[in-house]
Amino acid sequence: MIGRCIEERAPFGVVLIKSGEEVGGEAEPHEVGCTARVVQVQRLPDGKMNLLAYGDDRLRIAGLDRSEAYLQGDVELLESTDVDASGVDDAAARVSALFGEQFRLVLALTGQWMRELDLPEEPDVLADFLAGNLDLPVEERQSLLETLSVPARLARLTDLLGDRIRTLTERWEEKRRSQFLGERLN
Repeated sequence: MIGRCIEERAPFGVVLIKSGEEVGGEAEPHEVGCTARVVQVQRLPDGKMNLLAYGDDRLRIAGLDRSEAYLQGDVELLESTDVDASGVDDAAARVSALFGEQFRLVLALTGQWMRELDLPEEPDVLADFLAGNLDLPVEERQSLLETLSVPARLARLTDLLGDRIRTLTERWEEKRRSQFLGERLN
């Protein structure tokens, strides 16, 4: 399947398994996933490959075909909803600012810095970018993927980032206290 997708530059579906085994079993996938496209291939001497693929569009499985060694299915592409809802631009700006604060705290805790952070400006793209790039439990990522409403995704990201900022701020303050006390004792 991957060989054909690489050769034809065709997308393939990526869906989180709800239950069962990925290989050698009856995997039961979640209903919503996304299309992905291979953008880089590294062929290894043993015939295996390292792939870099990017997700594109949301999809919903309309029917499964288990006749091959890998799952196939009929899918429908899903569009985000409420893209132009009132307040969505303000919500996106708030999420962008929260992510920036969270990112700066992570950098501070790890002794790094960055001059500028470049995030997508379009609310729908921003919500998907952050949902895909934040370190979140797979269940949370799946929930965000299944949420078609842009304002609802942004609201959930606001909550998640707020929680993360509180936790990181506590860690940062503790680190600063430890450094201060360490310097005073020496």
